[in-house]
Amino acid sequence: MRQNATILRPVFTALAAALILSGAPQARAAQAPESLDLIPAPRQLKRETGEFTVTRRTEIVLQSKTAQRDRLAAEILAGEIERITGHTPKIRSQRSLSRRRGIIFLGEPENDASLARLLSGRNESLGTEFSGQGYVLLASPHRIVVAGRDGQGIFYGVATLRQLLRPSASGQAECPAVEIRDWPAMRWRGVQDDISRGPIATLAYMEQQIRTLASYKINMFGLYMENVYDFPDEPLVAPHGAALTTEEIHELVAYAKQYYVTILPEQESFGHLHKILRLEKYANLAETPHGSVLAPVEPGSLPLIRKILGQLIPLFPGPYFHIGADETSELGAGKTKALAEKEGVGRVYLDFLRQINQIVRAEHKTAMFWGDMAIKHPELLNLAPKDMIAVPWEYGAEDNYDALIAPYAKEGIQTMVSPGAGNWKIIFPNLDPAFINIRNFTRDGQKYHSIGVLNTTWNDDGESLVDMTWPALVFGAACGWQPGQSSIRKFWASYDWAFYRNSGHQFAQAIEQLAQVNDLLADVGLGGAWDDSFWLNPFSKAGAEWAEQAHPQAHQLRLDAENALETFYTDRDHARLHQETIGDLIFAARRLDALGMKIQYTHEISHLYRDAYLHMGDPQDAYSDLYGISATNGRLEDLRDETTQLETEYKHLWGEQYEPFWLGNVLIRYETLAQLYQRKINRMTVIIGQYGQTSQIPSPERMGFVYETPKGNKP
Repeated sequence: MRQNATILRPVFTALAAALILSGAPQARAAQAPESLDLIPAPRQLKRETGEFTVTRRTEIVLQSKTAQRDRLAAEILAGEIERITGHTPKIRSQRSLSRRRGIIFLGEPENDASLARLLSGRNESLGTEFSGQGYVLLASPHRIVVAGRDGQGIFYGVATLRQLLRPSASGQAECPAVEIRDWPAMRWRGVQDDISRGPIATLAYMEQQIRTLASYKINMFGLYMENVYDFPDEPLVAPHGAALTTEEIHELVAYAKQYYVTILPEQESFGHLHKILRLEKYANLAETPHGSVLAPVEPGSLPLIRKILGQLIPLFPGPYFHIGADETSELGAGKTKALAEKEGVGRVYLDFLRQINQIVRAEHKTAMFWGDMAIKHPELLNLAPKDMIAVPWEYGAEDNYDALIAPYAKEGIQTMVSPGAGNWKIIFPNLDPAFINIRNFTRDGQKYHSIGVLNTTWNDDGESLVDMTWPALVFGAACGWQPGQSSIRKFWASYDWAFYRNSGHQFAQAIEQLAQVNDLLADVGLGGAWDDSFWLNPFSKAGAEWAEQAHPQAHQLRLDAENALETFYTDRDHARLHQETIGDLIFAARRLDALGMKIQYTHEISHLYRDAYLHMGDPQDAYSDLYGISATNGRLEDLRDETTQLETEYKHLWGEQYEPFWLGNVLIRYETLAQLYQRKINRMTVIIGQYGQTSQIPSPERMGFVYETPKGNKP
């Protein structure tokens, strides 16, 4: 379910084109930036003359009727102002909009005749296209008004206003005079986090994710689950001490609701069930012995799903429940083989899908299912339940995704498109193809009237850290809100301000440098900076050959990583928002630098040892070579030191985001690699001592410092 592709990286430009949609007079350049750097970009925006200045007398005013509901939005806005000015504005309520100057007013025109007249006079009435998510934002030098049909629209208007506020030379906050009419292109804009295969996020970290995503107008947060709910009636299924409890789900759902985010639960119900089917209690339900796919012909399969879903579905008040049902490649290879040969595997799949859907329907929810299996049998899609929502997914960078969406649309089956953040099995997300994937898939989803977009993160090898993935997640939020094809160039030009509240562009440039490392290794046929390459034994034949193939790019790889690392170290304090994410970026840069060092040192150690072996009769040369491999400042020591330091830092970062469960499975990889280097150090100590006595050292072959140089590369 995870693909990767490499494309030409988008050209980074310093500033996005101005989002001026009329000939209205512009604010003075000295007082407002040329580009407003808003993510998502508003649908309609006009710049006017002047700016609103937030002073110590400025108040945030709520309508009395909706004050309690909109209080959180006001508090978030007050926090933004406090971050800029050092003081927190007063929040109060009143019945309706007044003529008073110097206020920031949040309200609904349906509850306020004065606000309705203001909007009507500006020809800014909330049309039917606004639904409950659109808003109007009017900022003049005298006051700011955020109007919406309900609290969600007001919340999103405040999210935009927060990005508009900038520090002035006098230390106050200023907002350029603007008129904004804005509403989303897609009803649902979601992010899914894989909490089943490796890291299980703490409740606090999931809440932090929700807060951050909501500020970019994401309104759905998906939880990919295989066996991580603590089922009251199935105590063997979930990992004890790490699984989500009923109480935690209730708390998460309530928390998300405050931010207008719906929790989308996904419980795999057909495939990807190995962690349940490996238990002997349930092994008889597997298509193949201890496999990953339920056997539809087993009488106990549907009762198990009914029991699991019956406990889980009622915990989530949202309208949808995702049943998974992807990658059921084992279907027809075991217990259903005879049935599949008789009726066809596609018909068997769709029939079982229909039965699972009936379980979900009985709980008064609409079922979603991954669209990869049914699309393999387009001639049978007329058999698929029309009351389900297909979720087509694809993670390669394609020009268009019509072939994945159109067949469902033709059969009257609603879709929610699902691109990916490119963060799995890789040291740093492969952002270039991920951005193309997110942009084009979301664009095509809009073309076919998909109900939304579900941008995905995955943890296939169990070690990805989500805070490295924010650029892809925020870009997905922009693509789902903005109509048509979103601009990657404008997004990057706005990212520093919109995400970090940094007036420069150094963080976006540094992130781009880290992502480009994947391109460097793809250019020599290695695909990218995969986690597996970091763990590869460099003194094995496969490891040495990999390092030699990567060697032409090692210098640039390390420069890119170190330049990015330098930026994160020196400019970290310039991140006035989301500074906590910089730690993951620092770790990624250090790990990429260590990967480049490993590539270089594998090459150098082999040649140093061969040179020492060929010149054993010259102690000066031989000792110089041997000490270059292992000594106080030896290459082996460098590799060991980097590995142990990375392990310590990784453990710290994990503890800030995830439950302890699974951490040991990652740390053992660091420990194994460090021990490999230490064993080589120990061996080299013995060899150097023996050389002083015998003037002899073992052959490179015996030491594992030899390899066959690939064709086209010079030793």
